[in-house]
Amino acid sequence: MEPLLRLRGWRLLASVAMILLAGCSTIEPLLESPASLDGDGPTLTPEQAEQKARATARPLDNAGLRARYRRPADLPDGARSSAPVVALGDKLFHSTELSGNRRIACVSCHLPNAAWADRKAKPIADNGRPMARRSQTLYDMAWASAFLWDGRQDSLAGMVSGPIASPDIMGLSLDAMVQRLAFSPEFSAEFRRVYPEVGPTPETVSDALAGYMNTLRSPATRFDLWVKGDDRALTPVELRGFKLFNGKANCVACHSSWRFTDEGFRDIGLKDTSDRGRGRIKPQIESLAFAFKTPTLRGVAERAPYMHDGSIGTLEAVIEHYDRGGARRPSLSPDMFPLGLSAQEKSDLVAFMRSLSGSATSAQTNADPEATAQ
Repeated sequence: MEPLLRLRGWRLLASVAMILLAGCSTIEPLLESPASLDGDGPTLTPEQAEQKARATARPLDNAGLRARYRRPADLPDGARSSAPVVALGDKLFHSTELSGNRRIACVSCHLPNAAWADRKAKPIADNGRPMARRSQTLYDMAWASAFLWDGRQDSLAGMVSGPIASPDIMGLSLDAMVQRLAFSPEFSAEFRRVYPEVGPTPETVSDALAGYMNTLRSPATRFDLWVKGDDRALTPVELRGFKLFNGKANCVACHSSWRFTDEGFRDIGLKDTSDRGRGRIKPQIESLAFAFKTPTLRGVAERAPYMHDGSIGTLEAVIEHYDRGGARRPSLSPDMFPLGLSAQEKSDLVAFMRSLSGSATSAQTNADPEATAQ
């Protein structure tokens, strides 16, 4: 930083000398802040400045972007379950037998018409009280490597058993769950058929639920048609937003790949600091204080409000938050910095994000049904 400050000082002295030689009476117009001299607005940390430079330098050619965002046709190895396991998991997912007071089921917080999330800032638990965090979408969990907002589970099977036993979510101990299912006319015979000589256990319940949840793939959208080569699938406005997403707006720093998440944890500068997120799991790492998992953007238009606490109500407000750069504190991610987006650029970004929801039909013409992405 010292060479940069010396350079600014010489620039200022040179300008003052020119004014004095020209007989000007004041130098006040030159007494600007160092940040305004470079046009960056608020002063950036070295890490933020590096990220900003990297964002504007990313190549944005269509061929490269299409290759980067192409979705796989099949589930990953190890994520496929037999039809009987999936059917049992589907039944468990929709059953209130897995909650202590039989008030809620998994589907109560993960609705198919809300991209397998819901539209509440804080869902209501089995005990009748609001949960601590909002529900996450279950889209494409077969590719996930960390689970829940704070990443405290490292497998989908562990993730589904945790909420069942949590007194703040479903409130049914695992021992009570096993006993309830073993004596249930609805489930006991089915568990014996699907898991012979084992029956209901915490492991078989988790296996069945995970087997079903792995099938909850995000639908192909117009964006996926564009990725496959249909130049008419997105509007010019949406394409401008996509280029901003990968460039100046720096969204891709966190929301990368076809799932639009890098599975990472970051403090994005939300004002509420009552929940430390990943910082509770890894308190020794300062950068993880107030950090939460980067969610997928698949189906994002269908599941407002946003953020782990549901504190931002619209996509427009989400863009405004990122444009401001978030609350400054030591743990703030270097990926967060003031973006300086225009009103048109913000509108273009929202338009693109909406293209990640809805049906896979060309924006400008009716697409050939055979062209629907897999």
